[in-house]
Amino acid sequence: MSSSLKHLLLSLTLLALFEAKASVTLLITDQHSQPLENALIEIELKQKNARKQADKNLYVMDQINKTFKPHILAIPQHALVNFPNSDDIRHHVYSFSKVKPFELKLYAGKPKSPISFEQLGVAVLGCNIHDSMVGYIYIHDNNLIYQSDSSGIINLEAPINSIANAWLWHPRNSKGVNQKEIIDVNTLTQNDSPVIKLTIMPPETRESFEDVFKSAQ
Repeated sequence: MSSSLKHLLLSLTLLALFEAKASVTLLITDQHSQPLENALIEIELKQKNARKQADKNLYVMDQINKTFKPHILAIPQHALVNFPNSDDIRHHVYSFSKVKPFELKLYAGKPKSPISFEQLGVAVLGCNIHDSMVGYIYIHDNNLIYQSDSSGIINLEAPINSIANAWLWHPRNSKGVNQKEIIDVNTLTQNDSPVIKLTIMPPETRESFEDVFKSAQ
């Protein structure tokens, strides 16, 4: 075997191993290169048969210490969500978002029935009693979801060559809460720790449901 052929085979082998690597560590930052917490990466796989199975899990958006827990809940389309109130005071949960307008009037404990989210998109949640309570439900097409930690880090476990499409979302995206940015999958192979920047809006002095909802229109 000639040296040139050996070099070609070695190059192809290394490329295949690189593309099939099991994980990639991403750093998500804002426009000032500061780590961005609570960013979501949504991954659509090339092989769709397995991921399209119905998700029968019951998801929970709790209310603890006058906050929604979790702050952001990612669920597949058609999923059911319970809204228990773990506080010792009553809350009045509602959303005006187009994907799922609903209202759970003043209550304690757990509502009688969970709520189904049939449309893709983002539901912004508020409380009619406590204006500073804001939460988000991100409804996706039964894809893989990863969320950045306080250091802006996401450990992407899907092999790069299995990814068909990828998107980045954050509730303070400067283009609006419903906007998700397309990620060029090729950029994920540029180095071992790719950095993805997103331009975001500064947090409100007093984060209120009304302010967030207006930005979503």
